[in-house]
Amino acid sequence: MRATLFAAVFLLAAATRADLYDVPSPLPSAAPGSVIWARPFTGGSLLRNAATNTLVLYHTVTADGRDVAVSGTIAIPKGSPPPGGWPVISWAHGTTGNAPQCAPSKFSRQNSEQRFLEGFVSQGFAVMQTDYEGEGTPGLHPYFAGRSGAHDVIDVVRAARHIDPSLSDRWFAMGHSEGGSVALFVAATANSWAPELKFLGAVAYAPGSDIPDFFGRMTVSREPTAELPLLGMMIEGIASTDPRVDLKDVLSPKGLALLPLLQTDCIDPLMNSSDWTKIPPADIFQPGARSNRLMQDFFANEPSLQSIQAPVLIEQGTSDTMVPYQGSASLRLSLCGTGSHPELDGVQSGTHESVMALSLDHVSAWIADRLAGKPALGNCPN
Repeated sequence: MRATLFAAVFLLAAATRADLYDVPSPLPSAAPGSVIWARPFTGGSLLRNAATNTLVLYHTVTADGRDVAVSGTIAIPKGSPPPGGWPVISWAHGTTGNAPQCAPSKFSRQNSEQRFLEGFVSQGFAVMQTDYEGEGTPGLHPYFAGRSGAHDVIDVVRAARHIDPSLSDRWFAMGHSEGGSVALFVAATANSWAPELKFLGAVAYAPGSDIPDFFGRMTVSREPTAELPLLGMMIEGIASTDPRVDLKDVLSPKGLALLPLLQTDCIDPLMNSSDWTKIPPADIFQPGARSNRLMQDFFANEPSLQSIQAPVLIEQGTSDTMVPYQGSASLRLSLCGTGSHPELDGVQSGTHESVMALSLDHVSAWIADRLAGKPALGNCPN
C-alpha cells in the first residue's frame, strides 16, 4: 500500500509540475502581501468588464505560520477612480478541487462566480480573486482551514495595493460556499491581521458550516454519498495544518488509498466518481476516528464558533440543497451567541448557485451603506 501511494504521488508530481505557477525555490522571506511577480492576465476567467486584469504571485502565511506563495488575480475598473481610490472586493471562491487546474486563474472560461463578479467591477469595485494556498502553486490546499483562507484573501488586497496605487484602503471580503466560510474567518481576523486597511465587512453566500457534525456523522454512515470527496478534502486539508495528526490513525487503508485522487481531479468529476460515490463513508475511517485530535481541529475551524465584531451579511437561498437554509439559520444563531451581530437574508427560491445573482440588489445596498458609514445592525433573534 505504501509503495502504491508513493508511486501515485510521484506520477502526479511529474504530470502536473508544468501546470503550477513558477515559485522561487527557496522562497525569499518577505512580509505578507509582498509581490513576488505580476504579469498581465489573459486567462479564460478574466473579468471582461475590467480595464486591466493582472495575475499576481504574492506572499502570505499558512495556518501554522510559514511564509508561502499564493497566486491570484486583480481586476481594475474602467474610468477614473473616485476620491480615495477604487473600493476593493476580495473574493473567496467556492469549492473547485485541489489539483493545479482547479485554481480559478487556470480556468479556460468563466464560471458562475466570475460572471457574477463582472457586475461589481462594472459598479466601480476593484475585484481580487485569490486561488488559495496550494491551488495553482505547490503544496496542499488546506480546505476549510479558516485562518489559512483568511490570510489568502486579506494578503491579495495588500499585494494589489502594492501594484496599483489607485486602490482605496477600504475593502470588503465576499465569498461563496467554501469561500463564504472563509469570508467569515476574514471578518474575525482582518482588523488584527491587516490593521493598516479599513475593513468594512463580509458577505458570505451559502457558507459551509457545522463541519464537526458533518465529520462525525460520516464516520458512522453506511449510505454512499456524492459529498464524500468534500469530506476527504476537509480531512486532508485541516490535518495538513496540525503536525500532531497522523491520517493513518483517522483513515482506513481504503480511505488512504483514495487521497491521491483528490490531487488529480476537480470537484465535479470527484463528486461523480464511483471511487467515492459507491463506498459507505464509514468504510474509509479507522475505529475511533471521532475521538482523534483531528476532531478538535474541526472545531477550531468551525465558522459558527468565531467571535466577529465586523459587519457580516449572510445570503442564503431557501431552495439550496447543498447548504440548506436551516444550516445558515443555525449559523446566525451561533454567531449571535458569540457576541456577533450578523444579518441573515433568506433569498426566496435561491439555489446554491443562483443565490448570488438573486441577492445582488440587497447586497449592493448593504455595501453602499457600509461605504457611507452607516452602522450594520444585524438581525439576531430577540
